[in-house]
Parts: sequence; C-alpha cells; structure tokens
Amino acid sequence: MQQLLLLGALLSGGSALAFNGTPRPDWIGKSVRSATLPHSGQPTVYVFAQPDCASCSLQLGALSALQKSHPKLQVVLVTEQNSAALREYLAGFTLQPTIHADTAGQSIQALGLKTIPAVMYVNAAGIVQGFYEGTLTNAETRELGTALVAGKPLPRLTVPGGVGSPAPALPGVNWASSRNHLVIFHSASCRFCTDQLPHLLKYARENPKVAVWIVALGELEVVKKQFAGAPANLRVIDDRNDEGINLKLANAYRAQGTPTQFLVSSTGTIKWRGEGFDAQRANPFQAGKLPLE
Repeated sequence: MQQLLLLGALLSGGSALAFNGTPRPDWIGKSVRSATLPHSGQPTVYVFAQPDCASCSLQLGALSALQKSHPKLQVVLVTEQNSAALREYLAGFTLQPTIHADTAGQSIQALGLKTIPAVMYVNAAGIVQGFYEGTLTNAETRELGTALVAGKPLPRLTVPGGVGSPAPALPGVNWASSRNHLVIFHSASCRFCTDQLPHLLKYARENPKVAVWIVALGELEVVKKQFAGAPANLRVIDDRNDEGINLKLANAYRAQGTPTQFLVSSTGTIKWRGEGFDAQRANPFQAGKLPLE
C-alpha cells in the first residue's frame, strides 16, 4: 500500500480536464468477487483512493455528484484502512460510500493495480463493465455511471496511444493491408532496443504475415544498418523533421521511451501496447504473447 501512496502523490499534479490514465479492458466481463471485493447485488462503483491523494479528491467529488443524481447507486471505497482520519476526510464530500478496508492489499494485488485513483463499474450481477486507473472527469464519471444504473452497455474510454484507441497514421502504411501490424519505436543507441533486436528479427522471420514497422527516433542510417538483414515484412520509418527534432509519431502514440511496441489491427485499432524489453520478464516476441488476429 505504501507504493500506492507514493503513486497517489505523483498523480496529484494531473489535470482533471480529460482522462489521461489507463483503461483496464482485461477485467471487463470478469466477476468482481475474483478480486476479493464484496458485492451486494446492485450496480456498484468501486473507487480506490487514499486521503492524502489530491487526484483522489477530484474523483470522489465527481462520484459525489453521480450519487446525488442516482441515490440508489452503491459506491464502495476501497482503501487501506477504516480510520478516524479517513472518516474526517470523507466528511468533506456528500458521497455516502461503503468502506472496504483492504488492509492486506489482497484486492490491489488481484487487480494488478498500479495507480490511484482507480474506478471500477460493476453491474447487478457482479460483472465488471468498466475499469480505469486514473482520474475520470465529471462528465465521464456521470456517463459511465448513468449507463450502469440503466443496465446499458458502458461506453469505452480510450487515451491516445492506448489499447482500444485509433492508431495514428504512419506514412505510406495502409492498416487494411494486413491483419496484424507491429509498430515499434526504436533508438539505435538504446541498450534495451539492441537487446530486443535478435528476438524481434526472429519473430519477423517466423511470422511473415505480420507487418512490422520500425519507427526510428533519429540516427536513421544506423537503424537501417541494424535491420539490414531483416525480412521483407519489416520496414523502417523515420520520425524526424529536417532538423532532427519534433518526433511527431512518438508524440502521437505517446511513446515516452524506447522500445515501445504496439499491435495494430487491420481496422487501425491499437490491440496491445508494451514498453521496454527483458528477454525473460518482458519479451512480447515469445510464442503466444502477442494477441494476433
């Protein structure tokens, strides 16, 4: 839980004007009970928050407005402990939540939660309909909650460069030309990129129907030499202007480091995103790891 407190502090400077967190589609359709969370048989919003997290206060304020519009909506606050300090903190909101003290961190661990606040929308049957790490706006909180209460499908929120969002166009690339496109942001001098190189080349050779696009962040000629022996389904794209700055594609994909990998469908939707590389712990090129169509 100490890690969550630190992450909460880091999030405190984030804007509440637009969702800029992480959608968790991996939990949609699963039972909330598998995350060791209580459920009363009613539509319920679970919010993971702590009193000393400024972004959490923004989220609780949005949920207060939602519950005021839908008084029968159940809200469960999942937090470290049910303390006097927590009750004093909640007194500043009109929100009337049920408090679930996850003192052992079982729910946090089961969900693989990495940041707070986080919000989960669960229907009357106890099935997760939406799950987001990060602060939702008032409008997003209301739209998702209203759909939940009405028993309607919840809209899916996406973030630029995130799973489920449209993939920004690559020059000369037609997404419809292949069922699977692997887009990789690569730097010639990045150690993790060079560690990834033999695994990536092997994967490209063994999967000739997967279109692989290497987006070079500078040092184009060096990158081309690194991929000189690549198969025909692998191409290199330059992401620089004449001055070698303004990495438009990296910015569009929100690729903040290298390597960053994306799997894009034939309809131009991002299906998977990965960051970094480790041959044993974070190797997307192992058999069956990428969700190919």
